[in-house]
Amino acid sequence: MRMVLVKRHWLAVAAMVGCMAGCSGLQLELAPSRTVALSGIWVVDSAASDDVDSALRPDARRGDAGKRLSTEAEIRRIRLGSGLAFVAQDIQVLQAQRLEIELAPDSMGVQHFPGVYRDVSWGIKERGIWQVHAGWQQDVLVIASQTKGIEVLERYQLRGADRLFVSVDIRADGNHRLVNLALRRLQ
Repeated sequence: MRMVLVKRHWLAVAAMVGCMAGCSGLQLELAPSRTVALSGIWVVDSAASDDVDSALRPDARRGDAGKRLSTEAEIRRIRLGSGLAFVAQDIQVLQAQRLEIELAPDSMGVQHFPGVYRDVSWGIKERGIWQVHAGWQQDVLVIASQTKGIEVLERYQLRGADRLFVSVDIRADGNHRLVNLALRRLQ
């Protein structure tokens, strides 16, 4: 069992290092390699998903980068507010219990329940304080969002006709978090 966990950890780390090289380093296509049926109503399977609240708690994992923040950096982080809390508020999929997805050839619209409607167009766009790079890697929808000191990489991947897995890779406050969500299709 331990060997499987270690192997998964290293595979996840390798994937994250490759993907989190920054929005500009991503090679995303404007269309998936095959038809992807993301449209529909999806409900979060809490038992199969990570606990978002504990994963995004600023003190959940001290020393993520192998060291603690310096006193000056910690004071700066407190003064600016927690980037992890900001991500939890701004990246609505982390708090939603249900998603209604509308997939178009050039974009995706998502209504989060609870939460707001989000429209994501393929390519690189400015959305408020975020630079967003969205598109496809094979048949996986990728949304990379960056703002000062915060990077978020979302991956939406179908597994079968009725299962959707969303991974959210976050770098903020000198921390690195990976949150995995499992959803099942209602319609």
